[in-house]
Amino acid sequence: MTEAVANTPEGPPKVPRVSFWTLGCRLNQYDTAALRGRLLTAGFTESGEGSADADLLVVNTCTVTRRADQEARQLIRRLHRSAPGSRIVVTGCYAQRAPEEIRSLPGVAAVLGAAERDDPGTLLRAAGAASAAGTLVEVGPGRAARAFSTEAPLHVGRSRALLKVQDGCDSFCAYCVVPYVRGRSRSLPIHEALARARRLLDAGFFEIVLTGADLGSYGRDQGEDRALPRLVEAILGLGNTHRVRLSSIEPHKVEPALAAMIGTTPRLCRHLHLPLQSGSNRVLRAMRRGYTREDYAALLARIVARGPVGIGADVIVGHPGEGEAEFEETRRFLEEMPVTFLHVFRYSSRPGTAASRLPDAVPEARARARSEILRALGDSKTRAFRRSLVGTTIPVVLERGRGRRGPFAMSDVYVPVELDFDPEPGRGILRVSIRGEDGARLAGAPVSRSAVAGTGSERATSDGLTL
Repeated sequence: MTEAVANTPEGPPKVPRVSFWTLGCRLNQYDTAALRGRLLTAGFTESGEGSADADLLVVNTCTVTRRADQEARQLIRRLHRSAPGSRIVVTGCYAQRAPEEIRSLPGVAAVLGAAERDDPGTLLRAAGAASAAGTLVEVGPGRAARAFSTEAPLHVGRSRALLKVQDGCDSFCAYCVVPYVRGRSRSLPIHEALARARRLLDAGFFEIVLTGADLGSYGRDQGEDRALPRLVEAILGLGNTHRVRLSSIEPHKVEPALAAMIGTTPRLCRHLHLPLQSGSNRVLRAMRRGYTREDYAALLARIVARGPVGIGADVIVGHPGEGEAEFEETRRFLEEMPVTFLHVFRYSSRPGTAASRLPDAVPEARARARSEILRALGDSKTRAFRRSLVGTTIPVVLERGRGRRGPFAMSDVYVPVELDFDPEPGRGILRVSIRGEDGARLAGAPVSRSAVAGTGSERATSDGLTL
């Protein structure tokens, strides 16, 4: 990439400053990390996280809902007001879907699509674009077959890092805009994924979170069988002091081999995020989800039969055609299911999707009321799951920050824990005894040697480290 440092007649070269702003999901955060790496390599210097005091402001947007679009527009206008002399480059899913809407906003110097953002030459051209000369817009087809080029890891905690191994989606659920903006499904070859995982472990991380826009499709574009279970096994095989966590997977794409690994494979986190979206088969068919509530229930029954597992579920309320009977089906179904974390969204019509053309729209007030009911149910189920873990021993890795008693940690079942001791620096997976609750966190203490006597290959040091 061409160097961005410019000579000035007044003295030494001026190093341009850049700041990054990210809206939306973890994948967007990962993509921003890659953008940061490319621009810093080109000679830019970062002007603080989320700082408007920079020559270049890069905004990575989301478009999954109308509210996400609105938040992006508000942010861009606010940045222009606070830093009118800065150049604003906008990229991400909203930029891919509606570049002309963004082009019309004040202060925008360039709009880049997903593929163009990943091209070093185009990125540097956008970084040097001057709004006075007109806005640079380079956005290719949303469904283009793109290369898998993101390389930078995303650190999600003191000991945890995100590894993106898949992007794009070919599912075309009726309500979802992701396939139109992230392109066709594509996977990082397993040898490259292993090389990146090894670098993360060498850098001192103890948990690798595998993620993608449609993680369950990993390897299918390359004609590989059991690709995700094989990748998990291979990463676990890189050592014995780290663990692997899986991010969101569509329930009908959880391979039997992968489901069988949860709760039985050492150092694979007992945690799955399985989007449900609706507990009504009628609504699931309208959503084009590809499974039934019975399929979902059977999968959960197999997974939790071996012990406690953190199960997250996404639910959409107010999808066109969801009446009171269908919503009540969803509420009752979730009440019965061993779901431990619930993420509730109100339906948002997205241009170009099949659901945007469906009749029987649900009034916004009714959708809002339904979402509140399910959020309350989700809070209740999360509290019950936390309470069920009191008195058990679970593995954790350290997070950033400290509480009143000690450092924060994340359990393998995805419940945060506040420790009442300070592990030695560089310790990896710790086994801690859960003594109680402390707000939304569990309270963890060291595991004594006697507490783990007779556990075969496991023993514990005085500070809870499993060896």
